[in-house]
Amino acid sequence: MNSQNKFCFFASLLTATTFTIVFGLVGLGLFFWEHLDDAVKAVLIQVVGDNFYVLSASLILLLGGWIGWTYSAINLYILPTIKIADEILLIQSANLSHRIEIQAGKDVNRLVNLINEGADHYENLKRSIDEKIRLAGEELEQEKNILASIIAGLSEGIIVCKPSGSIFLYNTKAEKFLTYREKSTTNLDIETLTGQFIGLGRNVSCVFNSFQINRAIAEITEKLTHSDKDPGTCFSTLGPYGHFLRVEIVPILRNQLDLVGFILKINDITQTSPQKSISRYDDASTALNIPLASKQEYCPSCCEIPLVPSQIQNILEIVQNNVAKENILLKLNLPEEPVWVYTDVNYMNSALSYLLSRLSILTGSSIFDCDVEIERDYVKIDIIWVGSPVSDNVLDEWNQCILSNGNGIEAISLQDIILSHEAELWSSVVHKSPERACLRFFLPSAEPSRARSIETVTITSSRPEFYDFNLFDRPETSTVFYKQLLTDITYTVFDTETTGLFPLTDEIISIGAVRIVNGRILKNDIFNIFIDPKRDIPEESIKIHGIRPEMVHGQPTIDKVLPMFHHFAENTVMVGHNAAFDMRMFQIKEYVSGIKFRQPVLDTLFLSAVIHPSYTHHNLEAISERLGITISGRHTALGDAVAAAEIFLKCIPLLARKGILTLGDALDASRKTRYAGITY
Repeated sequence: MNSQNKFCFFASLLTATTFTIVFGLVGLGLFFWEHLDDAVKAVLIQVVGDNFYVLSASLILLLGGWIGWTYSAINLYILPTIKIADEILLIQSANLSHRIEIQAGKDVNRLVNLINEGADHYENLKRSIDEKIRLAGEELEQEKNILASIIAGLSEGIIVCKPSGSIFLYNTKAEKFLTYREKSTTNLDIETLTGQFIGLGRNVSCVFNSFQINRAIAEITEKLTHSDKDPGTCFSTLGPYGHFLRVEIVPILRNQLDLVGFILKINDITQTSPQKSISRYDDASTALNIPLASKQEYCPSCCEIPLVPSQIQNILEIVQNNVAKENILLKLNLPEEPVWVYTDVNYMNSALSYLLSRLSILTGSSIFDCDVEIERDYVKIDIIWVGSPVSDNVLDEWNQCILSNGNGIEAISLQDIILSHEAELWSSVVHKSPERACLRFFLPSAEPSRARSIETVTITSSRPEFYDFNLFDRPETSTVFYKQLLTDITYTVFDTETTGLFPLTDEIISIGAVRIVNGRILKNDIFNIFIDPKRDIPEESIKIHGIRPEMVHGQPTIDKVLPMFHHFAENTVMVGHNAAFDMRMFQIKEYVSGIKFRQPVLDTLFLSAVIHPSYTHHNLEAISERLGITISGRHTALGDAVAAAEIFLKCIPLLARKGILTLGDALDASRKTRYAGITY
C-alpha cells in the first residue's frame, strides 16, 4: 500500500472511531435517560436549562480540542512521517545532496535532524569511495580514451556492430561520410542534421542499403561455413553528398568460431587511394592491427588480366563507335588533358559497350551522356540518362554475363573484369538532379597520388559518445518493449516549442530531442530544428521561448520535419514532460505529414507523481530541484528535452524501489495518477 493510500486509510479509520465514540456516548446517555425517574429527569432538565450556555461552551471547547488534537496529530506527525519516507528514498536513490526540510512536531524534527546528519555522513563516505574508484579506474579510462581517440582520428570511417546490425562504436569519419547536415538559412553557424542518422544502438541499415548489408552478411556467413581463411567482403554505395563510398566488411570472431560482430571500414574513394585488401579479425581486441588480404584471394573466379597505362579518352571514343552501330548515341564530355588509367583496352571496351547496350534495352533510351572527371586517385566515368537507376538485382545479373576481350582469348564475367581493374560499379540518381540517373565507374588513376593532409590525434579527457563497449554483450532489444526492463530500452526524449497552448489552432516552431542508450544521454546524438509555422508568433509566446519570426522564416515546414523526426525516433520509446500536449500537436499534423507515432510514450510528469505522491508540484523546475538537476536552456526544445532526459534517468531507480521495473509497469502506474486524465 502506498503512502497516499495509507494516509486515506488512517484518516478514514480515525473518523470512524471518533463517530463511534460520539454515537456510543449518545446512545449510552439515552439508555440511562430512559431508566431515570420523572422527578430526576425534571431536576436534570432544570440544571441544564440553568447552565445551558456553560454546558454548550464546554461541549464546543471539547469538540474543538478534539478536532485540534486530530489536526495537529495529522499535520505534525502523520503527514510528516509519510513525507520523510519519500525524502529518504529521494536521498538514497536520486539526489545525494538533498536534505529534509519539514514543519513537524518536536520529536519528528529531532528525527529529521538525525536523518540529515546521517545523510551528511553517507554523502561524505560515498564521495570518498567514488574518489577512490575514480582514481583506480583512471588508468583504464585513459587507455579507453587513447583507443577511442585513435579510432576517431583514422582517415577512414569505422563502424563496429553486433551480428544483428546494432552499432556500438563508430568514429567521426563515419559520421562525416554517412550523415548530411544543412546550413540554417537564417544563421550560417547552425547546422541541422537531416536524412540519415548514425548513433549508438541504431541499426547499421539506417545508413546503408539493407539489401547490400544483408547480401554482404550472407556472403560472409557462407564463407565462414566453408572455413574460408579470408571471409571478408565489400560493396560500394553513394553517400548523402553524392560522394562514392567503398565499404569493407570483416567479421569479428571469438575463439576462431563464434561470430560476435562486424567491422565496417568506409573509404571515400573520391578522395583517398584504393584499399586493396580485406581480412577477418579473430577477436575484437586485435581489430585494426591485422594486414588485409587482396580481393583476388576472396574472389576465386577472378582472373589475372595484364593492365597497361591507357588514355581513357581513346577507350571511350572506341566505345562510342561500337555502340553507334546499335543506333546508340553516346555524348562524350571529356577533360582536355589526357587521363590515364591502368586497363586492358579490349576488355574495358567490351564491358562498357555491353553496359550501354543493356541500358538502352532496359531504359528504352538511345541517347546517353558520358562525363569523365578526375577525383584525386580515381577516374570517374558517369553514363547518364533521364529515368530511374538500375536496381541491384539487375546489376547482379549483368555482373554474371560472360564477355570476351574481342581477340578470341579467354572470356570472363563482367564482375571479374571490374575486380581485375580494382574498379567499382554503381547506379544511382544524379546528385541534385533526381530526374536523372547514372551508371558510375570508378577506375584507379595511373597518375601519381596527390598529397593528402594529415590530421592530428587528440586524446580526450572524458569518455567520447561515439562508442559504448558495454553494448557489445547486452542482449538484443526487441521491438516489443512492454516486458523489457526500463534499464534495457533505448529512448528518444523530446520537447517542442509552439506558437501557443492550443493544439487545434497553434503551430510547432521547434523540435528538440536527445537519445538515451544504455543509461547514457548521448548529447551528440540530437535532433534540433526550427520550423516555419507560416504564421505570426504571438509576443506572449516569444517572451517564453525567445523564438522570433525571423529565426524560423525559411526553415523547413512541419510536413518536412515530422518524417525526419519520426526516422530519428524509430525503434525507441519516446519520453517527454507533459508529453500529452506534444503528442496531440503531432497527431493534428498527421494529415499534412502522413506520419503517425505509434511507439509507447512515457511522461516524466506522471512518473514524478508515481514516485513522489506526497508532493504537490510536478513541473519541470520543481522536479529538477528535488532531484538535484540544473536545467540549461529552459524553454528551448533541446534544453527541456535534455532536462527531461536527466529527470527520467533519475526516476528509473526510484521506480525500481516501488517494484516498477518494466515499461509495462511504468505505463500501468502512470495511468493510475491523477494526471492521466489530462487531454488537449
